[in-house]
Amino acid sequence: MSKKSSRPSIFLAWLPLAMMWIIMAIEQPAIAALVARMSEAKLQLAAFGFTFSVALFIEGPVIQMLAAGTAVADNRENYKRLLRLMHIIGWSATVIHAILCIPSIFKPFAAGFIGIPEELLNISRLTLISMLPWTLAVGYRRLWQGVLIRYGRTKVVPVTMTIRLAVSFATLAWGFYTRELPGAVLGGLTLSLGVIAGAVASWWYVRPVVKEMPSAGKSAATERLSTTGVMTWSAMFLFYVPLALTNFMNLGARPIMQMGMARGPMPLESLALWPVSIGYIFLYSSISLSSQEVVIARLDGPESRRDLVRFISWLAAVLGLLYIIVLVTPLWRIWFSGVSGLSEELTALAEIPILLSAPVVPLYAFISLFRGALVRLRRTREVTIGVAVNVTVLLGTLFTGVAFLPIPAISTVSGAYAMAYIAEFIYLASRRPLLSYRKSVT
Repeated sequence: MSKKSSRPSIFLAWLPLAMMWIIMAIEQPAIAALVARMSEAKLQLAAFGFTFSVALFIEGPVIQMLAAGTAVADNRENYKRLLRLMHIIGWSATVIHAILCIPSIFKPFAAGFIGIPEELLNISRLTLISMLPWTLAVGYRRLWQGVLIRYGRTKVVPVTMTIRLAVSFATLAWGFYTRELPGAVLGGLTLSLGVIAGAVASWWYVRPVVKEMPSAGKSAATERLSTTGVMTWSAMFLFYVPLALTNFMNLGARPIMQMGMARGPMPLESLALWPVSIGYIFLYSSISLSSQEVVIARLDGPESRRDLVRFISWLAAVLGLLYIIVLVTPLWRIWFSGVSGLSEELTALAEIPILLSAPVVPLYAFISLFRGALVRLRRTREVTIGVAVNVTVLLGTLFTGVAFLPIPAISTVSGAYAMAYIAEFIYLASRRPLLSYRKSVT
């Protein structure tokens, strides 16, 4: 990828990745909207939300393959080593997923540990079974997309996501028309088939890139902060394990959040509204997430540093303003009631949570900037600490709130969610990664 520092070039590099994340952000609200229009909507939405959180937790260790592929796949040997690491992590996580689907293990976990209502158990387990291919497909897709980003092939990344979305929507249309599957199971199957399609498409486009990769020693030795040879296994683990832990903690908090909601006021309503609410927030934050890989690929000197900070500042301002505009107009009600298909009861319940979640939208842009800079510096341990701060504040605030506040659990979790990202932003800003980068290259 060209390192020429200018905001137009940054925007052009960012736009395809933003499209990728927007396409992913569309998928979950679309599934929730269809599930809300099928039989036993509240029950099915709650089961889908719980199962999706568990599946996200299991896939946590592979999510950072996108950043890893962008940061370290600078030669064929490093790529192959990263691919072998993906084999180990992905298949291990899939075995754990399969074990959790066993009835004698799932029931104590879901009912005994998490505490979800009894009526959700059977449908949640079936939904978890339908998502068995999820982790492997996500891991390979993200690794190959990271390689495509590394070598400037960002334009094909949205194509792979469009293929994923087409398969997802075809599956949804079939399930909604035939009513052969319960809504939650249909949602899980839709996600699985969609990510499989995206992985296959990413593999197809990355094949010529892998063939053209330079061998170790022939990579761009003059590129600042780039590896110039084969990373040892210890170096690979020291780089990737902290990144994997960030998602392991972040996504691991989601089932625990479900535990908190299950023990708070209005548990079933809160569990049903949560996947729709978090999907709505993801529509905004997904656009910011795409900037992390752009920062990793393009942060290469004082000029690019300045231009990236300005770009992120504009991005945060535009997203925050858009969120506020929707919030103070009837548009939010149109989304939750009309588009998402929620009942009047659940739509009314959504108003306070989306208000409390507002700080997350602009802050996520700056968090992505800081994380990308730290990954570029190979200071991944600090990224992990930032997420640890996030999760600690999230869970501490959540469980304190549901124990003492007489408000719906969904409102408590939304407030805790916002406070967690405020805390992570403060920690990452205190590490001054952009200043450290400037010192390291001058």
